[in-house]
Amino acid sequence: MPDIARKFHVKDGKKIYIRIGESPPTIREGKINEGAFFIVVGDDLGEKRIRLSDQETLDIAYRIITMYQMHIRIYRKLDRQSYQEYKQRMEIRNEGKEVETEIIKFVINAGGETTIDEIKRTLGSKYADYLETLEKKGLIILKENKVLLNISK
Repeated sequence: MPDIARKFHVKDGKKIYIRIGESPPTIREGKINEGAFFIVVGDDLGEKRIRLSDQETLDIAYRIITMYQMHIRIYRKLDRQSYQEYKQRMEIRNEGKEVETEIIKFVINAGGETTIDEIKRTLGSKYADYLETLEKKGLIILKENKVLLNISK
């Protein structure tokens, strides 16, 4: 019985394997003997064989190919989805940079000092909410209601 495929794995120190083999059709005493395929599953303790007809083997092979094609389609969808998520993250980052730039320009135009209320009134609450992020980055200094440009940066 020639092997078509053989895979080994080691799990918990034991060798586990699967072999797929075939026995081609033959002629014996003037009669055609059917060929067969075999799946052999074993480990260090022994093995079990399953005999499959040509039709059963073909059925299993088609099922595996069909499922593989479905996996490929899913991978493509996941690739598209992950790319879309990446684009969204980049857009959010770019939007954050734009908000950052607007706030810094506003504080510079105000002479390097303004208030949170003034930013909220002029630019909007989204910009006022972003002030803590700018303080963490060290670009501005927040003192009570005042917003000061951090000149050392």
